[in-house]
Amino acid sequence: MSVERWYSLLGLDRVLRRFLKAQYAGKVMRYAKVVVNTRVQPRKKLLDDAPRGEVENGTTLDVTFHYSIPPELHNDAKVGQLVVVPFGSRRLQGVIFGFDDQSPVPETKDLYEIADPTPVLSPAQIELASWISSYYLAPLIDAVLLMLPPGMARRTRVTLRLNAEHAPPTDLNSQQQTVIETLEREGEVPLHTLGRRLKLRNYRSLVEGLARRGVIVKRSELAEARAKPKMERVARLKGEITSDVLEQLRRAPLQTAIVQYLDDRGPAPVSHIFSEVGGSSATLKRLADKGLIQLDEQEVWRDPLQGRTFVLSTPPKLTPAQDAAWREIEASLQTPGSEVFLLHGVTGSGKTEIYLRALQEVLAVEQQAIVLVPEIALTPQTIRRFAARFPGRIAVLHSKLSIGERYDGWRRIRDGRADIVIGSRSAVFAPLPRLGLIVIDEEHEWSYKQDRMPRYHARDVAIRLAEISECKVILGTATPDVVSYYRAQRGEYNLLHLPQRIMGHRRRIEEQRAQYGIEQEPAGVKEVGEGYDEAMYMDLPPVQVVDLRQELRAGNRSIFSRGLREAMRETLAAKEQVILFLNRRGATTFVMCRDCGHVMKCKRCDVPLAYHFPEDALVCHHCNWQTIVPDACPSCHSERIKHFGVGTQKVEAVTRQLFPEAEIVRWDRDTTAGRMAHEEILERFINHEADVMIGTQMIAKGLDLPLVTLVGVITADTALYLPDFRAGERTFQLLTQVAGRAGRSILGGKVFVQTYAPSHYCIQAASRHDYQGFYAQEMEFRRQQRYPPFSRLARMVYVHRDAQQCKEEAMRLHRVLSNKIARLGLPEIDLIGPAPSFLSRIRGQYRWHLIVRGRDPHSLLWDLEFPLGWRVDVDPVSML
Repeated sequence: MSVERWYSLLGLDRVLRRFLKAQYAGKVMRYAKVVVNTRVQPRKKLLDDAPRGEVENGTTLDVTFHYSIPPELHNDAKVGQLVVVPFGSRRLQGVIFGFDDQSPVPETKDLYEIADPTPVLSPAQIELASWISSYYLAPLIDAVLLMLPPGMARRTRVTLRLNAEHAPPTDLNSQQQTVIETLEREGEVPLHTLGRRLKLRNYRSLVEGLARRGVIVKRSELAEARAKPKMERVARLKGEITSDVLEQLRRAPLQTAIVQYLDDRGPAPVSHIFSEVGGSSATLKRLADKGLIQLDEQEVWRDPLQGRTFVLSTPPKLTPAQDAAWREIEASLQTPGSEVFLLHGVTGSGKTEIYLRALQEVLAVEQQAIVLVPEIALTPQTIRRFAARFPGRIAVLHSKLSIGERYDGWRRIRDGRADIVIGSRSAVFAPLPRLGLIVIDEEHEWSYKQDRMPRYHARDVAIRLAEISECKVILGTATPDVVSYYRAQRGEYNLLHLPQRIMGHRRRIEEQRAQYGIEQEPAGVKEVGEGYDEAMYMDLPPVQVVDLRQELRAGNRSIFSRGLREAMRETLAAKEQVILFLNRRGATTFVMCRDCGHVMKCKRCDVPLAYHFPEDALVCHHCNWQTIVPDACPSCHSERIKHFGVGTQKVEAVTRQLFPEAEIVRWDRDTTAGRMAHEEILERFINHEADVMIGTQMIAKGLDLPLVTLVGVITADTALYLPDFRAGERTFQLLTQVAGRAGRSILGGKVFVQTYAPSHYCIQAASRHDYQGFYAQEMEFRRQQRYPPFSRLARMVYVHRDAQQCKEEAMRLHRVLSNKIARLGLPEIDLIGPAPSFLSRIRGQYRWHLIVRGRDPHSLLWDLEFPLGWRVDVDPVSML
């Protein structure tokens, strides 16, 4: 194989190719190009439309710094390693991104040390980090940090002490004197500790002033890493237990018991010995001193799946539609190169079985895979299904794990000890060395988009990673993102369809009949077709749209329509289960004075406060600020205070009143603060320990609950009229997904959708399970307004505590961009705004936004410096 072909297969970028070719030719690289773990601020204080100045190598987004490689490290330095470097007066971590035989600056500093001899980034990840920085207009170090486990990045700690060679001057003010006295009393003190003790807002400027005058000395050091391998003490016998040994221990029964325990069990953790036999560290030390045992330390892997067992499953026979989809994916997996499949299957159509077949194919050729789910809530059920097919080969990555578990999981994956990684969006950065497949379940979900810098979308990152690694991507959903479906229709993705809900094979149907006591042949269950006599399918559950305006006219002021209430009574009487969906937390959504109209709002955010039952308080859902419910209006002092709107807590309370015998669980952010809360709630409902589940959007995604025969949507209008062009698409997706939770067994099911807008096209389409009808109308709206996929968007949000400055900065950016569009002649790009954001103040900071719309917003934005306060979001999923 040629060297060039080898480079191509590895997916190395140009920098790495240059380095390897130089090494191949025997050329010595003297300098390492390092991405340093610090923010490089723009040289220009104000944003203008002049090109960026380069900071040694690259712009302030993709900047790297050259460091000399000391002779003793020449043979050890590798691309992707974590290193420690000097940076001004500080010691910082960095990652080697490449090598060079020349430096763009006359003098360079030496690398201090290699922190980890094993590279923390692969060549593919280095190229991916560069792409994320460029595409999402994010600092390169932020992209790099996405790929490191929490706790590995070490912060710089600054400590202060008095300069013994410099007497304090006599002209110090009282605050400076306080700093001196503190250091005289306590010696060397960390900077952040000094700030806490002095309680002065300007303590940093005080310290800088004293340091410039030589009164105090600042020292910079790297703090300890928050994540380390977990070690435990282990005791083991040093030889055989003879009668002489037992005679020696005749008067020490506890020592005898420990020795016999180790003889029976073999080496054992000290903690196990203490709990099962007894004793203490002193007991073990005496045995070690006698030469009978040896005490060592060994690493303990923190694995969230440790100790769990899974019932193994075997692959079922595929239906014709599944078989047709699988044959296309199977053929692709056997050929080199990257390819993307959009698997559009109705809820319950067997998409997961296609994922499992693809994983089996990939693992058979010793490759590995990533499986992304949009919510941590889906992880337990996904793990159960995949571990039943691939026991012992799965690792889990998501934010609910402890730092230690994520750190150990990352190392297991990097070292090739796991072949399948399951997790939420950050799992796309799992360091699998032999990546062959990426599966993205529920690809339409906006939770795949990160809401802080860098604001990446895991689906698009996965597709780019697949191009770099030359692997395959499967995007699965019942309600494709409009942009994804458009790309599939244009041939950019391969479009596959699963149009039928699969109920299983005839044997499973008979088992369900026996389980549920159904004597007659279940209605609605049909055979798939000739040659597939054992496979059965069922139509999607019927959806009844309830006009809440008509309910009000009929005198029904309950949150439940008459039809839904009666359906709940029948379902519970039949010992079946109900899901009630409302995408709002709390009890009521706002509290208002009925005399003057004053609405209780958060003092830090420009949003109404929601009332919560358990706390008996008004709570802000954006900053979590809380206050008591006033007895009188703070504006006009009227006592006519009324609660309006409804949240999941209110739904729970009303359900308990109407059906006191029913067991109820609520699944929203308020009930899932605990680490295992998602899994515990799901297990309780699966085991029929609850009859009714009430929840927000997390219950609408991917759950397979056979006993659920009724789904009620309390109000479908929650997000329908928000000022966001995706409001209709999101409403359609949520309604279709939550409706798909009903009727997943032979018991059948039905859905009630309550709304004040029954004729809206997205509600009508969802009631018919009609994606094609929705897509046609939505695309017409997008075409008229030049919204994606007919253009791309970039949203800039400016945040500041001063409302006037916030407005002025947004107006100034508008002028800069307008002038640049005119100067460069970019007729296909236009600006929307500036204007206050819909959420105009959050956590005490005002927000104005400006949107760039066009085929390529990067052509306008790529070389601009954005000062502190600006947040850039490329391909935003929310305009709020």
